[in-house]
Amino acid sequence: MAMRKSKFKQQDPRRALVERHGLAATVAVAVQAAVSYPLDTLKSLQQVSANAGNNAGLNIVVDPKKGIGAGTLASGIRSTVGVTGLYGGLGWHVLGRLPALGTRFGVYELCCAFATDGLASNEVSISEAFMAGLCAGSVESLVATPFDILQLRAQVSAVTASSAGATMSGSKSPWTQVEQSLVGLPHAHPKMMNDIRRFAWLENGTGRPPLIKDVAGLKRLTDVEGLNVLWRGLRPGLFRDALYAGVFFGSWQYMYEMMLEYKAFHMTTKPSSVEDIPPLKPWQLSVSAGIAASGAAAVSHALDTAKTRSQATVIPKHIAMERKLLKWVQPGNWLQRTAGLLPYDQPLLWRGLKIRVLQHGLAAAALVASYETVMQYFLQHSRR
Repeated sequence: MAMRKSKFKQQDPRRALVERHGLAATVAVAVQAAVSYPLDTLKSLQQVSANAGNNAGLNIVVDPKKGIGAGTLASGIRSTVGVTGLYGGLGWHVLGRLPALGTRFGVYELCCAFATDGLASNEVSISEAFMAGLCAGSVESLVATPFDILQLRAQVSAVTASSAGATMSGSKSPWTQVEQSLVGLPHAHPKMMNDIRRFAWLENGTGRPPLIKDVAGLKRLTDVEGLNVLWRGLRPGLFRDALYAGVFFGSWQYMYEMMLEYKAFHMTTKPSSVEDIPPLKPWQLSVSAGIAASGAAAVSHALDTAKTRSQATVIPKHIAMERKLLKWVQPGNWLQRTAGLLPYDQPLLWRGLKIRVLQHGLAAAALVASYETVMQYFLQHSRR
């Protein structure tokens, strides 16, 4: 019985390792979301509200030339829906970040293992890290795109005033036109407008597309625009995530090598290989990751704006079907259509750049710091 009891207490080391990494990743995603998600909301709303023509439904006066400043946008959200409006769509963000980050770092490690296979050292070069990042970001985009559009629609819906007539730049709501057309009915039910408002596609009869705030949520999204809408913005998102991950891992590897060389230079006994150098501290990895993420966010911001504005455009199913039957071609040259950079969005592609650089820097620093701290805690307790 003693042998069976001791055997029962034994734990598979591979299963324990997976559980520890999974718990550390969950804690890291939660910490980075709490730190940086309000900035992501402000960035997305600046991109969506860059001009008054996209009909986002925000109860904020918009300058078509200058857009909305971060301070004005934050004060407008606080006065209409409160501070909690900055955390709209947080559930979709956390739910999407877990598989997306797992895919990014998992594919990156696989590519690095392929590059160092058969070599004496497991360290990759900066160019190899860049190429591995390109592959990792491309695969990550396929996983993250459905969650990104659900998150964006939830962000816009959360900061929109509850009144049906709240639109941008004082524009007239399509629901006002529908309500005025029903006034002449002899026996109009008092709750008829509330029932009609559940079917956002009815707005199309007014000649205007539905507001973003009326097409939020998975069921409403697929009912109005079809199931293919979950992968809208995949083209600019694919280029954005590939470029972001490539620059991030390449610059992070460069700073990692610099810190290792600096640490080896101050060692009393000079190391013969990289494996002889003590590992870096979590705060060092965190700061370097934050700097690398800020640079990657700056490089890929134009593609991020293109993806955000594409996902913020409501295209009902029948309009998408008409475009398909008529073989409608998007404006722009071949490169613009391939990357998803529409000509009329080009003056607005750099809106929200400062907020995104700050947001990704804080997010990456918090993600790496919390992940490394949790893993070191598990490592210390496993040795006891």
